Amino acid sequence: MRPYDEALAQLLSDVGSVATAQNATENVSLFDAVGRVLAEDLCSPINVPPKDNSAMDGYALRLQGANAQGQWQVVATRLAGDASELTVNPGEAVRIMTGAEVPDGADTVIMQEDINRDGDVISLNSANGVDDHRVAENIRPVGNDIKEGRVIVSQGTKIDASHLGLIASVGIDQVCVFRRPIVAVISTGDELIEPGSALPAGAIYNSNRYFLLPMLQKLGCEIIDYGTLKDDQALFEKTFKEAADKADFVITTGGVSVGDADYVKPVLEALGNIDFWKVAIKPGKPFACGRLTKDESQQAGYLLGLPGNPVSAIVTFMLLARPAIQQFSGQAVEPLAFLPARVTQDVRKRPGRMDFQRAHYEMGEDGRIHVTPFNSQSSGVLSSIAECNCFMVLDREQGAIDAGAKVKILPFREWL
Repeated sequence: MRPYDEALAQLLSDVGSVATAQNATENVSLFDAVGRVLAEDLCSPINVPPKDNSAMDGYALRLQGANAQGQWQVVATRLAGDASELTVNPGEAVRIMTGAEVPDGADTVIMQEDINRDGDVISLNSANGVDDHRVAENIRPVGNDIKEGRVIVSQGTKIDASHLGLIASVGIDQVCVFRRPIVAVISTGDELIEPGSALPAGAIYNSNRYFLLPMLQKLGCEIIDYGTLKDDQALFEKTFKEAADKADFVITTGGVSVGDADYVKPVLEALGNIDFWKVAIKPGKPFACGRLTKDESQQAGYLLGLPGNPVSAIVTFMLLARPAIQQFSGQAVEPLAFLPARVTQDVRKRPGRMDFQRAHYEMGEDGRIHVTPFNSQSSGVLSSIAECNCFMVLDREQGAIDAGAKVKILPFREWL
């Protein structure tokens, strides 16, 4: 069995990035950019703000050189969006609103709460007059937020709503993004039927398809759904060839063990090559990984064969398939973000495989994270994923653990 870290490292090395594929990028409008991966650094074409502007409702005036009493004649009013030419001379002030450009000649904005106004004459109401204020007070200088030419969003960033607001603020209406990864999804097994049908003896409902498709959608993939294949080797070969011609990834569930009807591994061997098979994790040991051959000279369609057991399938997707697809889409794959926790009960484990036990964590009154394993760690108990919020991660050579021991956890709800 391949240790998890080695399996993931090889998978990421082999998969590469969409940046090297044909027609790797496209331009999209901002409204179509959420969830897409930026294909180039995005630089601001302007300063933000483009001119000095007021951070307060108040009065723009020349503080430097003002007399000690601090009196000014109000000569105009400036609202946000007003770009008319206006100059403030010594002893003059302009009524100004938040966001409005500071007029030429003014070096300070005094907020209205610090001003006494009598007709068109204003004075400071502070005890020490001008000494209580400073030049440039309440002025947002040009480029205070963003300097012209600055990188505002970096290549490889998955664009979210905050990025859209930032991009729009510098006047850009289209961005260059990597194309979406194309993923073919294939369920396998004579025993599988779709929800909504009566359940014959010996059959089970196909649950794996219903977590795979939305998780792939969340990753921003274009999905080709092949439904469920019956256990027929010739059908597998025909479908895998077709999927390899169309998709960057072919993801299967089931058929990767050593049973008489487990055809994924032999078909992968016949049509391409296996990079590795079996990973030293629990749950999820039977995981087939390799390339399908399009023709004699070209390989296409990276095949990821997930186990059939629902929990094993979802764990291997989260830990292996998800980072591979992220990297292919142009994103940087960050290391798993483990958190320290204290386990609330004794935990059984035998050395040999890295264990990802389903568990629920919460913050205790002592300020520490406490984690409780789910009552069943069977790979067929899908309710454990729905009811838990993390994996308690136990290293490969770790043995049994006593209650109160320090462990590491991996929250997973955001992946769902």
